Amino acid sequence: MKGEFQPGDKLVETKIAKELEVSRGTLREALQMILKDGLIYKEDKNMYIYNPEKKDIFDLYECRKSLESLAAKLAAENITKEQLALLGEIIEKSKEANEKKEYKTLTKLNQQFHDLIDEASHNEHLIQICGLIKNKTLFIRNHVLQAHITDYQDYVADHEKIFLAIKSGDAEDAYELMNHHINRSFIEIKKSINK
Repeated sequence: MKGEFQPGDKLVETKIAKELEVSRGTLREALQMILKDGLIYKEDKNMYIYNPEKKDIFDLYECRKSLESLAAKLAAENITKEQLALLGEIIEKSKEANEKKEYKTLTKLNQQFHDLIDEASHNEHLIQICGLIKNKTLFIRNHVLQAHITDYQDYVADHEKIFLAIKSGDAEDAYELMNHHINRSFIEIKKSINK
């Protein structure tokens, strides 16, 4: 996720185990978990870092649009007071981080915002499905999208609008605003890939 390995890089178990000071058995267990998340893939006997194709990225964002829009709609109907307060804190911290141009902090807050909305849907199946695509989304954001975004103002403003719709209990507005927000990212992804 930090970019120490680039998409398509071959993973050499002995080298990684030595660098991390862990046994090869422990490393293999970790690699199996990462393999299940789809962040590495196996070809012959070798493992490589996930290297998303254009179609894979587009398909993932289409799923995100539908799933996270539904999560926002359900969150407007089901969010708890505690979750709403946490969402408000994330918005305030995001505004501060954006003013200070703290992009790593913004990336973390962005993920917290989306994760909390998924949880606030209180739909266990939806939460589980969103969790399945979260790591790939983060990977794509960190390796494809981040280099092409220099102004997060629109994204922070989108988050605030979504928060206000959820706070007011306007499920349809929350759905539409989240759909617009994910589509904004999708458009940026398409631009960066087509360069």
